[in-house]
Amino acid sequence: MSYLVLARKWRPQSFDEVVGQDSLTQTLKNAISMNRVPHALLFCGPRGVGKTTMARILAKALNCDKGPTPGPCEQCSSCKQIMAGNAMDVLEIDGASNTGVDDVRQLRESVQYRPSSSRYRIYIIDEVHMLSKNAFNALLKTLEEPPDHVFFIFATTEPYKVPQTIQSRCQRFDFRRIPVQAAILRLKTIAKAEEITVSDKGLRLLARQADGSMRDAISLLDQAVSFSGKEISDEGLTTMLATVDRRRLFELSDALVRGNPQKALEALDAVYRHGYDLKQFHKELIDHMRDLMVVKFVEDSSGLVELSDDEAAEMKKQAAQATEESLSLIFEFLLRAEEKLARSEYPKVVLEFSLVKAASVKPMLKVEELIARLEELKKELGSGGKIDDKDDFELDGGESGATPGSNAPEAPAQDAGPTSKAGEPKSWKGFLAFLAQRSPSMATVLKSGEFKGLDAGVAAVEFADDYCLNFFSDENGRQTQINQLLAEYFGEPLKLSCAGKKGAAEKPKTRPAASKEELRKKVLTDPLFENAVEIFSATLEEVKVK
Repeated sequence: MSYLVLARKWRPQSFDEVVGQDSLTQTLKNAISMNRVPHALLFCGPRGVGKTTMARILAKALNCDKGPTPGPCEQCSSCKQIMAGNAMDVLEIDGASNTGVDDVRQLRESVQYRPSSSRYRIYIIDEVHMLSKNAFNALLKTLEEPPDHVFFIFATTEPYKVPQTIQSRCQRFDFRRIPVQAAILRLKTIAKAEEITVSDKGLRLLARQADGSMRDAISLLDQAVSFSGKEISDEGLTTMLATVDRRRLFELSDALVRGNPQKALEALDAVYRHGYDLKQFHKELIDHMRDLMVVKFVEDSSGLVELSDDEAAEMKKQAAQATEESLSLIFEFLLRAEEKLARSEYPKVVLEFSLVKAASVKPMLKVEELIARLEELKKELGSGGKIDDKDDFELDGGESGATPGSNAPEAPAQDAGPTSKAGEPKSWKGFLAFLAQRSPSMATVLKSGEFKGLDAGVAAVEFADDYCLNFFSDENGRQTQINQLLAEYFGEPLKLSCAGKKGAAEKPKTRPAASKEELRKKVLTDPLFENAVEIFSATLEEVKVK
């Protein structure tokens, strides 16, 4: 006797044995019990999920000697003939081989005859979408008003190719992909009955590889027995299926989440040396990152991801380390790589570049949070926040950023100077506003001093600290610059004269400049600088002393 493959040997023979289609089986059982079975049914769904099997079970339920019954006896001649596939009143037609209008005309003529030995005449047309347009049109009238003794059961993997005129005359049942856990339970039952030894991890690998098809999962188990015997090891399954170890996926996702390009490249190289198809691996990586995203944002993700307990625990750890923005960017880089992989002769190089970019994603703030922090900093600056550093320093090579010492008192009444051509009085306060637009750093320093008035072409200002006295000096060129701005605003040659409040000289002695390390420490501890670093995710590269 020829060998009977496991997929045929373990084909479900009752509604209760059908895996993963509970809602559909319950609907059909109720319809049979209530005598409400429609004369035409359309079974839609992917391959290997039980469409043809369900059609045969329904045929048995309708033609069973004890029926119609939701539980066929499987002992009567009608049930046995249907199970053997030789029942004269249950005709299984391949839609791909009978596509013409003549085939449908023959079917339409045979419909008029009563069943020979069974209760009903049942037509099961598999892959019905393969019928031609004329064949569908020839079937319309018969399908709409068939004889009472006829039932039509159509099965298709591509329902969108079935004309709406046909679908509207049928009651449609949509079959779902078999969940991984349901497939594992079925495989475990088969393995136990067939005395096959395989681990839970191996069963999960088979169920995943089947991609929702119960028939494919059983066929893979059959193939694994041929490859390894009845003692199936995880390593043997991995070799047979040419799949990458899922540990590599977790290693790679961990490297991406942690921002470690080196480990990402090492994990990819290990997959490459294993000889695994990189395009298929890229697909599995995207699915893996999708599961990571679901675990990140869904508190109870057990119904959305198919993971073992150990894998779910590991994924939760990785999800806790990832941010929404980083996951979005990683996905974007991986999806871009998919387009390039499709037409590239160097898939490893394409993946390496994509993984390096994905692993180099810097932590980012949400736009809303960034705006909120900027508003907070703006309020802090508006309320008098200032830098207390008294040394002259530059950040990242920029212009010296002077800092005020203390708030200056109001300028004296005698600050009135020349008038403009329009007759408007020129004041020290107006000059500070003018200066703030031309040189904010100079304006900030002058505001910290006390204006003493204009006398004989000299604008006198007293400062309480040496830093401000040194700020305007010919050594750094600011003395010449401020004199030019004074002349531009007041309309006459003026010179700034800086003095200490205790009678310090116009050009006091310059105190020793602080070291770079001292300035760096002061900058790093300044509150405003800390806020700016936090908001813009910046780093202090260099402090330049002038």
